[in-house]
Amino acid sequence: DSFHFGFRRKSEPHSVSIRNSQNFIAQKLRVGDMDNVLDIGCGIGGPMRGVVRATGANVTGLTINPYQIKRGREITSELSPWMQARCHFSLQDYLKVEGLPEDHYDGAFYMESSLHCENRTTTFKEAFRLLRPGSMLVAMEYVTLPGWDPANPEHKELMRQHLHGNGAARTPSIEEDLAMVRAAGFEVVEHFDYMDLGNDIYGEENWPWWADLQPHMPDPRRLLLPAHPYVRWMQPT
Repeated sequence: DSFHFGFRRKSEPHSVSIRNSQNFIAQKLRVGDMDNVLDIGCGIGGPMRGVVRATGANVTGLTINPYQIKRGREITSELSPWMQARCHFSLQDYLKVEGLPEDHYDGAFYMESSLHCENRTTTFKEAFRLLRPGSMLVAMEYVTLPGWDPANPEHKELMRQHLHGNGAARTPSIEEDLAMVRAAGFEVVEHFDYMDLGNDIYGEENWPWWADLQPHMPDPRRLLLPAHPYVRWMQPT
């Protein structure tokens, strides 16, 4: 119920990587039972439900897509009353959020959802406006790494497929993304490559996020996702 990736041990299923990512967000939010949290760009609510399970927070998911709200509520309706009391959806344009209280929320997060807008500062400003002073914003961001070369034909093709397949507007560099966060008013407390954490935790047993997209990877627990454009043709070994 979420379109996300993460790291896991080689012997573990893909679902563990999803849980690792959601638990990471939950840990960094520093919230507790019934604290008010925003899931900005929530989809059908997979990360929201993961954060609720991990923290007990009262989470409101924002999405511009009515079908996602319908489907998210269907899934949540099958859960316990405890979960239902803490999972909420609101039809919103995250570039212009309306009807929610300002200076109110104890935390907010983007689970790889800011990539859908050209200037991420616009949505980050909305988060800043809605959060209580001192609250945490946790954002898992798509960015280009230092090895990205816009003149490299293979890199250009991979970027084209990423933008099209993920409905992304553009992918900034690390420094460009940090600048957009700061321009919204936030202080950046920490930033790092989340995938490096997988190497720290699992060492040689780490199964990186991109391995699930590679047809040639030999591990039997590899999970191909055919909807993703990068798995529609064989990659070189």
